[in-house]
Amino acid sequence: RYVILGNHRDAWTFGAADPNSGTAALLELAERLSKLQTKGWRPRRTIILCNWDAEEYGLIGSTEWVEENRAMLTSRTVAYLNVDVGVSGSGLDASATPQLDELLKQASKKVQNPDNGTESLYDMWMASDGSLIGRLGGGGSDYSAFVQHIGIPSVQMSIWSEYAVYHSVYDDFTWMEKYGDPMFRRHVAVASIWGLVALGLSDEEILPFNYSSYVTELENGAVDINKRVLGMPVSLSPIHKSIKQLNRAVLKVDSELQALQTWKFWSPWRNNPLRVRDLNDRLMMTERAFTEREGLSGRPWYKHMIYGPSLYNDYGAEAYPGVDDAIQTAKKANTSESWQSVQHEIHRVARVISQSASVLSGGFS
Repeated sequence: RYVILGNHRDAWTFGAADPNSGTAALLELAERLSKLQTKGWRPRRTIILCNWDAEEYGLIGSTEWVEENRAMLTSRTVAYLNVDVGVSGSGLDASATPQLDELLKQASKKVQNPDNGTESLYDMWMASDGSLIGRLGGGGSDYSAFVQHIGIPSVQMSIWSEYAVYHSVYDDFTWMEKYGDPMFRRHVAVASIWGLVALGLSDEEILPFNYSSYVTELENGAVDINKRVLGMPVSLSPIHKSIKQLNRAVLKVDSELQALQTWKFWSPWRNNPLRVRDLNDRLMMTERAFTEREGLSGRPWYKHMIYGPSLYNDYGAEAYPGVDDAIQTAKKANTSESWQSVQHEIHRVARVISQSASVLSGGFS
């Protein structure tokens, strides 16, 4: 089983923030893992460190590698953890597929705020944006192939603020040393939270995934879509029905996890490693079930039916991207056929949510 960490190494110019702040964090993390090994530590799951080329030219390095190793990655990868711009400001910015939300929050509480030694990184996060976790629907970095093409749970994190030298010749060491991170403590904080998330995924006997966050996100996405199709011949009942099915699967898994945490139930699981493996496989593979072989209509490379880039803005993220594409087309054409296409996309989304519920619960649809 693999936990993969990645950062790209190519830059438009000097690239002190983008990507070299992330590269520095990756190298720091590699050194820390090496020191742990010298003390006898070994991860339960393999940790792979990746350094991509040609990210700025269209995510070429990571995309080609994912496509070439698709079979191995889809069968064995637990999660992909991406850091692009490691440091560019003073606020924690994090995005993830929803089952990793809680792990991300818990890791941030264990890292010291680099700007205030009496607080945690979580406190910095709350102060900057209220602990809002973004979603990985946009196509702006190397998580894209992992999430949107083959359906691997993923995270992207950064200590970030909008910065004027982005992709310019002024993104150099002088800017970083004077403005971005004068004491380079923010770099240490990024490496720390990155490493803690990686250790949580590589060392915990039961994968620390929480799919209840996914149910909430799916419901919120359905509410947003419903507002856009009011008065139109479209029904979201298939999506609502499949979300309820997923919620039942989440409750089933939660009861299994609660049983594990109760001492009297732990011994039988210890004596039955195949049962532990089965639960971990279901937690790992559920994200894959949100993908469809045919991909989005007109954009078949993007196979994730829940998260993908906007048709008109690759950096923009849309929940239910196939439905969003169909709605935009239908509003322009306003024909019965165009609204039937919207309904078709809704059924496609409902189907993958139902599939994910079956995978998580360990049954058949």
